[in-house]
Amino acid sequence: MAGKANNNTWLILVLIVVAGIFIVMAFTKEKAKTPSVQAETASVAAVASVPLSDVQTIKPAHVVPASEVAKPKAMPAVVIPPQDVLAREILAVQVYSFKEKARAEAALSALKNKGYSAYIMVSDLGARGTWYRVRVGTFANEAEAKKALERITKDFKSGIIVNE
Repeated sequence: MAGKANNNTWLILVLIVVAGIFIVMAFTKEKAKTPSVQAETASVAAVASVPLSDVQTIKPAHVVPASEVAKPKAMPAVVIPPQDVLAREILAVQVYSFKEKARAEAALSALKNKGYSAYIMVSDLGARGTWYRVRVGTFANEAEAKKALERITKDFKSGIIVNE
């Protein structure tokens, strides 16, 4: 038992010596850092002691005064009388609107078989998805569109006049 205690004592002594060496090395590194901090402090003090008359001002190569900077010019508003807007409207008759492309194509075929100049307009409605709108013709005025709507609703029981 005495031999074991003696071995433990030696182990403790070795650990203490190793710890002491690490402590000495740590303090040595701290002292090595101190002169560079002192040198930095000295250089800052040297710069601060230079009189302002000896400091040169660096000017930009080209300076444009604020009075010469171009300001955006306002554009006049374009005003269109309501009668001109209505004259430019292109109207169509929307007969159906489907989420499924196959259903829209079937409706298109049925309309064309009856002699209507039909087409599909694809509308992406974001979160609501893509819709396939089956429409007939383009009409220059409301009277033409209403006449076509009457014929279409007789044949297909559906339809609404829309702006193209």
